[in-house]
Amino acid sequence: MNHQLRFLRQLAASCLGLAFGLLVLIATPALSAPAQAAGAFSLSASPLPLAATAGRVKANAKDFEGKTQESIGNVTGDKGDRLAGKAKQVEAKVRNAVEDVKDKAGMG
Repeated sequence: MNHQLRFLRQLAASCLGLAFGLLVLIATPALSAPAQAAGAFSLSASPLPLAATAGRVKANAKDFEGKTQESIGNVTGDKGDRLAGKAKQVEAKVRNAVEDVKDKAGMG
């Protein structure tokens, strides 16, 4: 039974990783300047450079992945999943801080 639960957790984590990867691939071109110039949609008055937007999407995906893994750990009682989820959330905060520094430095 424990082996099956571990397999299901790994399967869920893999599916989430795949979903976030696809989200990044789909969302990044949609957030580019040509899509905004075509009048598709606008996120803000001053659009972010494509690299900064992709970095933020990846950081947010990592944060969501960490929160999901931590929640799975809370439900199953697995301390390893809880700690790994928290570690991914910290990694996401660091990635967002790096993007903040890039934005302030104009490196976008």
